[in-house]
Amino acid sequence: MSVATLIASKDGGSTIEATVVSIREQSDVYVVSDGSADGTAQAAAAAGARVFELAENVGKPAAIYRAVKAWKLTERYDALVILDDDTVVAPDFVAQALAQMRTGVSIVVGRTITQWGAERRWNVWLGSRTYAYWRYQVTIRRAQSAFNILNCISGSNSVYRSSLLDQVLIEETPYIVDDTYWTLETHRRKLGRIVYAPAAHAYIQDPTSFGAWYRQNLRWLWGTFQGIRGHRCGRTRSWFDVAYVMLMVDWALYVVGGPVMLGLVAASILWDPEWAIAAMGVGYFAWTIPAACFTKKWRLIPMTPAFVVIDWIYRVVFIHAIVKAIREPKVQSCRWESPARY
Repeated sequence: MSVATLIASKDGGSTIEATVVSIREQSDVYVVSDGSADGTAQAAAAAGARVFELAENVGKPAAIYRAVKAWKLTERYDALVILDDDTVVAPDFVAQALAQMRTGVSIVVGRTITQWGAERRWNVWLGSRTYAYWRYQVTIRRAQSAFNILNCISGSNSVYRSSLLDQVLIEETPYIVDDTYWTLETHRRKLGRIVYAPAAHAYIQDPTSFGAWYRQNLRWLWGTFQGIRGHRCGRTRSWFDVAYVMLMVDWALYVVGGPVMLGLVAASILWDPEWAIAAMGVGYFAWTIPAACFTKKWRLIPMTPAFVVIDWIYRVVFIHAIVKAIREPKVQSCRWESPARY
């Protein structure tokens, strides 16, 4: 199977070289500079990529669409790897992903791992993402993959069959998260399976501050709720819709049930507060300890109290995103500011 990698980048001059170098021995590499004002194009070309420069910033989905059409990538290659400009993949990423690109599979999702070096070893935002990615991918993502009900993919590190992209790529996606649109179109139009490849490792940069973490999570959830409304998730007869209803019920219990339970405990109606706090602590540590063992990041354990606080803030993000999706169910242009790169 012939494969190319496409990377859309806006002002990614500080990271694009590492991204290109990590994938250039595995596939041909193409970079579209989306109106960058730094040395993105020059750095990408020096690293070995073919470069297409856009004079103005048009947003990631539009940049990808224009690059695919300009280079005729879906005509020349059987599959495309789409990476973010701060993603570094393992030397066997493409091989591991293609091993899952069996007959009937249209999208293969790689394993997302936070770049969390020693210089930022006690950054709780990177720690929370490391933990969240591990927990989500070892539970929900694996289960959804097995039943072909993945509701989201990793826009930073996934592989797409070219025949699928020919059908779902549009210049302006109606949702603020482009890969949400591609995922839902794939399910709705029955264009093939979406599977998770845990052996295809990709290391990405995540927010290092509260503001950047909040904005990124808000955009992701806003796009999710736009997709639920726009693609009528849960209102069509299919196993995907049944699973989505179950997922939404789980979210509701998480967002509403947690505060209700806390109120009952505080009023000593349900349990003794001291026992409830102890049980909650045991519950969190029951997840962070194995996460620390499997990721080999022992510092996740002492960070557990911070994760408890972040978990409660995440409920606020959920509510904010729902309100935002009600007010803005579609976007005219899919553009956003990426978190600061490091």
